[in-house]
Amino acid sequence: MIQILLQIAVLPLVGEIPRTSIVAQSVDVVQEGATLTMTGRYCFIDVDDGTPLVKTEIPAAFISSVTPGPRTAQLRETEGGIEFKQPIYLEVRGAVLDDPAADPLPTDPFDPRVFDQDGDGRPGMTVRVTILGIVQGETYVVQRVRYRLIGRVIGSDRIEGRIDWIDEQSVLDATNALLKADAMGTPDPDPSAHRFVMVRVDASWTCETLRERLPEILGTDTAG
Repeated sequence: MIQILLQIAVLPLVGEIPRTSIVAQSVDVVQEGATLTMTGRYCFIDVDDGTPLVKTEIPAAFISSVTPGPRTAQLRETEGGIEFKQPIYLEVRGAVLDDPAADPLPTDPFDPRVFDQDGDGRPGMTVRVTILGIVQGETYVVQRVRYRLIGRVIGSDRIEGRIDWIDEQSVLDATNALLKADAMGTPDPDPSAHRFVMVRVDASWTCETLRERLPEILGTDTAG
């Protein structure tokens, strides 16, 4: 599964930027009638900050420490074809909340709800940021992600559609004071800008294969 998410973010020294995140997952799907149950793992999250002046890196330790919970989706036959709907999925990263959907995110690295999820000895989750090639360092964050998928079955091996989503982030600390400001951004107001693609692959595929074949999956491969 590939998710394409567009944000409008405001960064120190740079200002407003259009940010695109590509979230890649390896997903196992089990079908029972019209119900699909999906489990799996993240492969990578690539962030394009829309300018060479900024680089955001999601480390491998971040990716490997987050395991999406089981999600269900429903298939429904309509006049326009088979509809795919996954209800809202919620994921909290870097903290354990009594009410994951409603509790405010921690802002203090010593809050007992915060834990070192990616195992690097720092609170919460670590994200690396470079601005103008001068300001660089790590930010330690807690995140809450919500999204739902609405799409259509394009063929026996492909589902496409849109994502309704929102992310929240709290910056607990940073190695540079300029990076302590929350630069998570807000979703692009154009609903069509946010989309997902699911393709059936065989058991030989790895996360490396997924990265190599990404342009082909997204229909952006112009080779040949």
